[in-house]
Amino acid sequence: MSDYQDNDGDSRINDAIQFMRLSAEADSNNRTEALQDIKFAAGDQWPVEIQNSRNLEARPCLTINKIDAYVRQVTNQQRQQRPRIKVHPVNNEGDLKIAQVIEGVTRHIEVNSSADTAYDTAFDYAVRMGWGYWRVVTDYVREDSFDQEIYIEQIDDPFSVYFDPNSIAPDGSDAEKCLITKVMPKSVFRQMYPGADDGSGFIPRGVGDDSAEWVTKEDVRIAEYFYIERKKATLVMLSDGTKAFEDELPAKEIMEESGITIIDKRPSWRKVVKWCKLTAMEILEEKDWPGKWIPVVPCYGAQVIVEGKRKKYGLVRFAKDPQRMFNFWRTSLTESIALAPKAKWLMAEGQDEGHENEWAQANIKSMPVLRYKQKDIEGQPAPVPQRLQPEPPPDGIMVAANAISDDLQTVLGIFDPAQQLPGNISGKALNGQQQQVDLSNFHFYDNMTRSIKQTGKIILDLIPKIYDTQRVMRIIGVDGRPDMVTINEKTAVGEVLNDITVGEYDVVMDTGPGYNSKRLQAVEAMAPLMAQPEIFQAAGDLMFRNMDFPGADVIADRLAAMNPLAQIDEKSEVPPQIQMKLKQQEKALQDAQQQMVAMQLEINNRGQVAMIREDGANKRKLMDVTARAFNTETINEAKVNQTNVKAVTDQNKAELDAIVQLMLHNMDTNRLLQEIERRNREQTDYTMLAEQEIHKGANPFMNGGQMIQPPAPMQEMPPQEMQPAPAPEMGMGMAQ
Repeated sequence: MSDYQDNDGDSRINDAIQFMRLSAEADSNNRTEALQDIKFAAGDQWPVEIQNSRNLEARPCLTINKIDAYVRQVTNQQRQQRPRIKVHPVNNEGDLKIAQVIEGVTRHIEVNSSADTAYDTAFDYAVRMGWGYWRVVTDYVREDSFDQEIYIEQIDDPFSVYFDPNSIAPDGSDAEKCLITKVMPKSVFRQMYPGADDGSGFIPRGVGDDSAEWVTKEDVRIAEYFYIERKKATLVMLSDGTKAFEDELPAKEIMEESGITIIDKRPSWRKVVKWCKLTAMEILEEKDWPGKWIPVVPCYGAQVIVEGKRKKYGLVRFAKDPQRMFNFWRTSLTESIALAPKAKWLMAEGQDEGHENEWAQANIKSMPVLRYKQKDIEGQPAPVPQRLQPEPPPDGIMVAANAISDDLQTVLGIFDPAQQLPGNISGKALNGQQQQVDLSNFHFYDNMTRSIKQTGKIILDLIPKIYDTQRVMRIIGVDGRPDMVTINEKTAVGEVLNDITVGEYDVVMDTGPGYNSKRLQAVEAMAPLMAQPEIFQAAGDLMFRNMDFPGADVIADRLAAMNPLAQIDEKSEVPPQIQMKLKQQEKALQDAQQQMVAMQLEINNRGQVAMIREDGANKRKLMDVTARAFNTETINEAKVNQTNVKAVTDQNKAELDAIVQLMLHNMDTNRLLQEIERRNREQTDYTMLAEQEIHKGANPFMNGGQMIQPPAPMQEMPPQEMQPAPAPEMGMGMAQ
């Protein structure tokens, strides 16, 4: 028992100290072996006694660490195919749209808290030594805010966690207690908790003293202690379908006024998760955890029950002996080659006389020429000097080193697929072989999936309690694109939109290739289909949205803008299936309208063509009539001109005849002048009539077929009127 108690005598301090001791004892073998695994994977692979012995003899201790590469092969495969949390509704109060919002909030929590770092750290420890941890916490968004956020934090030292040894669930969901400890200098502790007891009166005790692990002369241990309290309670079923504990019901009078009665009841338990931060001397902080699970999630490697005790191990545990043998034989091979004598020269004594330095440095320098004498020291002829080759390294060492490498791959279950199948093979076959190899260590990935699923359940349990007010939050879609949404939004009529505080939801894990890998596979699968125009018109935007080249999203947006089926509003209250049908009907209506417009245009075009043809025919008829009228007018004009010429000619002829008659018959000059004046007037009338016919276009086509008749031809002077007048005197007549 601890010698330190707080002033109130709180029993939780002793409970935490006792739990830490019991947990350490129950898991002592696993902790010891796990620590050795961590050191071994980090390069500490030679036994201490052998390493000290070889160091004293100045012999090498080489470490060719192949285990770390194998560990990274398993952990990096998990990083490429991270398990993903998906949320599904499980009762009538749940809604698929709200489930998508909650799923987006879950991704926001993972991104906002760098959950991938926490997952990777725990998984790396699980592969190396057998288990790792991460935790879920809540904290205020800012110092000046009352809004809280959920975070996933990494636990970088799994040995600082003391988990319930009675927990048997692979995801740790059945744990009743958990302790997370941290040892810090007392100077730092005094700054964080001014006035708290730092154990300055501590007196060291012997082995077995519980408090010796909690406080030392310079350091003090702080622990976060999670524990579950269960209290008996009566669960009742009300007439409106509500379930509640009996001691939480309102007053009996209020229930009677509301017309609500109890229709069933049964004994049950009320489960509360407690949390406190403490030292071996006092409780520093405490509160009730809002969830129903302890928010510390283990990630296990491999487990097996041996004689009632749980043995936990990772990839390194059974690979240590093959790795030690590999290091030993590689060291022996290196040592054998390094210590082997160099090739020596065999010659008769006296053959190097005068060239001793050249032959002495022949094994360490590249000599262009080695000179020797053909006779030995006694003057006798001697053979040419010969190089003596040393013995090669033992074949046994080479065979043993290669065999141990195969043993290491066999123990780890990881082989190089390129070396398993002889000859050239297709990439598909090589990929299938690689998948078979991955199955050897798939249990690590599967255990990781279970742990992340439990994390999703913890988050789903916390979301209605932490995000219980109206706020604008970022949600992240399955493709990694962020969006803003208002949760718990109250409308003017009292309706709550995106209410994430009601309904029941569950977690379903999505494993396998990640979104980016699926995008590449989708492009490869869709590319042949897009050759058909109708499929490209319906889903061309999806293909470009899955591509990575710059501008692919712009092309996808433009194609989506022309495709009504791609304009689905995921935020709408209308289900996507109904929206899809409405869009299809809208598109069919638009197609029908376009067809009607096209048909109307075709009808109009045909009418215009007919009008153009009729107008052309009319114009051709008019041109023909005009041409014929022009020809007729020209002929009439020629006839008028001919008539005028004939009339003038006749008049001139008549005048000449009259003058001749006058001169012959001595006619009266006045009568002659009157006759000339009358003929001039007739000639003028003919001229005016001809001009009228020309200007008015008198022809059968332009005047209704009525031709203007020309005036009657002039009559010649009657003979009786041309009586001879008394002949004047010649002198007078000639004078006139």
